[in-house]
Amino acid sequence: MSFFARNLQIFKRIGLPLYVLTLIYTSLDQLLTINTEAALRNPNGASGWIWAYGFASLLVGIVFPILGSLVVIYGAQTAEANEKGLWHFIQHHLNQLSIEILRSWGKSLLWSLLFILPGIWKYFEFVMIPYVVTMSKRYEAGELDALKASTQIVRRNLLKVLAVFFVFHMLFPSILTVLFDEYRLLWQTPVSAAVLTLIDVYLFIFSTQLLLNIFEKQQPQEASHAAAHV
Repeated sequence: MSFFARNLQIFKRIGLPLYVLTLIYTSLDQLLTINTEAALRNPNGASGWIWAYGFASLLVGIVFPILGSLVVIYGAQTAEANEKGLWHFIQHHLNQLSIEILRSWGKSLLWSLLFILPGIWKYFEFVMIPYVVTMSKRYEAGELDALKASTQIVRRNLLKVLAVFFVFHMLFPSILTVLFDEYRLLWQTPVSAAVLTLIDVYLFIFSTQLLLNIFEKQQPQEASHAAAHV
């Protein structure tokens, strides 16, 4: 199956749930940003609510990307592989993926305490964690560390992963934020917010599929490595 045929298949299977999830995420993110800015501008000084807003923003920033990745990975697999449905797939992988993501955040933070750039680099090396957790048989068998596996895959495909990361996590988000951020408020500009959310959904599916393709090409190497240890 070609890349774009698979892309269309993924969009058909999970476009609606991912769209709803993204709409909730962007609305919450905008609401928390507005409330945080209002608290900072308070003439009586920042209230204790600013800590609640900050914690909520952190929680939203962790939970929704994890859920979004699971939804797209589910859509990319065959119907036979996901015969029990999307909700079962999320339940099956959510706990373990959350643990590995929090591990990666902790390690990135430790490196950031030394120098900022090494922390960013560590975060970049861990972008393959969702695919390792959900699709690696060796990880499922307890034979593979997700953080180390992600690091190895990224280093073997450095230019490809770097290109995806730059275009879809830095370039496009920056352009959309600069040009259209004021049109994302669902309760003020519902039509433009709905359209921009659809663009976000497609870009997320596209970038996740690109990384998934890179991961899948490493599977023969994983199989060879496992056979060597039998």
